[in-house]
Amino acid sequence: MQLNRRVLPIDRLVAAYNLILAGVWALYLGRAAYVPWIVAAHAAGAFLPVLWRRAPLPLSQPLRAIRDLYPLIWLGAFWAELALLHSLRIAPGLDPQIAALDLAVFGSHLNETWMPGTRQLWVSELLHFSYWAYYLLIGIPPLVLALTRRTQALRDLVFRLMLVYLTCYLVFIVAPVYGPRELAARYEGPLTQGFFYQLVYNTLSIGESPGCAFPSSHVAAAATIALVGWRWFSRPIGILLGLEAIGVALGTFFTQNHYAIDSLAGIIWGAGFAVLVAPVLMRRLDRPLLHPKPEPEIAPPSKSPPVPDLAGRAELES
Repeated sequence: MQLNRRVLPIDRLVAAYNLILAGVWALYLGRAAYVPWIVAAHAAGAFLPVLWRRAPLPLSQPLRAIRDLYPLIWLGAFWAELALLHSLRIAPGLDPQIAALDLAVFGSHLNETWMPGTRQLWVSELLHFSYWAYYLLIGIPPLVLALTRRTQALRDLVFRLMLVYLTCYLVFIVAPVYGPRELAARYEGPLTQGFFYQLVYNTLSIGESPGCAFPSSHVAAAATIALVGWRWFSRPIGILLGLEAIGVALGTFFTQNHYAIDSLAGIIWGAGFAVLVAPVLMRRLDRPLLHPKPEPEIAPPSKSPPVPDLAGRAELES
């Protein structure tokens, strides 16, 4: 990936998602007063590569930080709008099918049995902390890379992370799953008095989007950060990121917010898109779309007379 390019693969990825969502929201024009504004915002976002193409080079350091981190700022809006979209659609969820799959894979619903069967408060607090620390996991590594001006590592991380998130969001739109947090009875017992239990519960009540349970985007993003972090950070930091990703994967269903199958699907989704799909897509999107590089010209065959084989001739004459 060239670091001095005006338009980067992440710009085209975010623009494509904006274009898709503009079309999705356009289906609901007339249903609510805010819908035209959301369509306009997504349509404007689809033209961001045009603005970056006109940006003067080299970019100043503050502007470079903004251009590298702006997709993560978009991400908050992309997540919040899913709740609005689901409230307009009121689409039936695939929860019966996902619950049946969870039962078939694990033999029981671990989200219903693990926390109620736990007697040690520290176990609950550790897993609730790990689940809450997901927000630190996705925020701190990109910020560290930006502050240390490791541009190539930052762009690689942001592209893979956004690819995983945005593909999850498209699944949530097409096939919503509400999960046990919305549909099942929650645990009531002494573990609910824990500090991190209350912190998780209060945090989720602020910005939760129903219909976004399968695959777990929390787990998919955590797996992506761990895999990419192993490449760009030191081994101790990579191990720490991996342990936190495991904590998120376990905490996802221990906290009764997801089925265990949501977590497993998140691991597969994050690893698959971050490791297998992202490199291929990054190379494809890194090519100029409007002015492709011309194919190199092949020189015509030379018409000069062949060089005589003097060595062979000398051999024959001898």
